[in-house]
Amino acid sequence: MSSTARSLRSRSGLDDRELRQLILGNEALFESFKAASLLLTGATGWFGVWLLDVLCTADAVLDLGLRITAVSRNPAAFLDRYPGFSECSRITWVTADVRWFELGGHDFSYIIHAAADNRLSPAPDARSVLFDTLVDGARRVLATVGPRCRGVLFVSSGAVYGPALRSGMPFRETDTGGPDPLSQASTYAEGKRAAEQLGALAVARGVPLRIARCFAFVGPHMPFDQHFAIGNFIADAVAGREILIKSDGRPQRSYLYMTDLVRALLTVLISGTVGSAYNVGSEVSVTLEELARLVDHAVGGRGVRILGAVSDPADRYVPDTTRIRNELGFVPDVALESAITRTATWRRQQMNTTMQH
Repeated sequence: MSSTARSLRSRSGLDDRELRQLILGNEALFESFKAASLLLTGATGWFGVWLLDVLCTADAVLDLGLRITAVSRNPAAFLDRYPGFSECSRITWVTADVRWFELGGHDFSYIIHAAADNRLSPAPDARSVLFDTLVDGARRVLATVGPRCRGVLFVSSGAVYGPALRSGMPFRETDTGGPDPLSQASTYAEGKRAAEQLGALAVARGVPLRIARCFAFVGPHMPFDQHFAIGNFIADAVAGREILIKSDGRPQRSYLYMTDLVRALLTVLISGTVGSAYNVGSEVSVTLEELARLVDHAVGGRGVRILGAVSDPADRYVPDTTRIRNELGFVPDVALESAITRTATWRRQQMNTTMQH
């Protein structure tokens, strides 16, 4: 086996062919990281493991000389789960909570702030912790920006736009609506909005910051037992269960595959306009009923049952991606049905591996 073939091996169990296609098909993008140092927060989350795996593999294949400082609250648990990263000398691990980590003496070429998701613990102060993580984490990350930094990427969310538009139009970066600041359900959205405001103030000071407002995604390493409808549907179908839809199936969503997400995030970081936000997601809208039936057909499940809880007819979480397409030339490569099939195949392989052990 050649050294290139050996280098093109996933450290987290991703499909090696997908890594090869992503890296060798976008060499110019990855060459931007030659001799660079990168700070990555949220390094052990769903987005983080993909970014780490892709960047480490790209470095090995293209000989970039990339150095990565990865911040996580529990790197040991991550390395125990994915031992392929343990021997990766290009990564320096920092065990810290983003609310109070400090990295003195560093001057990173690039920073990707991907920490904090919208899952809540059962603790009474969970929402306060989430809000502080989003806001104080952004403040800490901005404090690490040095004079040689070429780009900072805040991974934000489409949640900043607030409720779906009654017009049925997809969300655009110029929309000025927002979530209800007096609702506890807005904690995540308001935290992301506050972080973006900190970013805007930093841009005024000369920080080269861009924002990716991320919508909904599908792919390996996604949670299959949480609030992600597509993850639950795929888990049910792979396990041979009937797919259950608690609502009437009318809410609309769109999903971008993870290889496209990684490409979009790195493109915004490298080529986006400083101070601008870019919607990252798919414009291909499906109702939850259509999605469930597509999963059932693609995976070979046992059918779909709609429980029928009445949903808001305006419940639509779909972005307008004109800006990232026109300004940066980004167009998704992976169609939804293919994304579902790839994710289901990965899920089945992981289940088989777990059973064997």
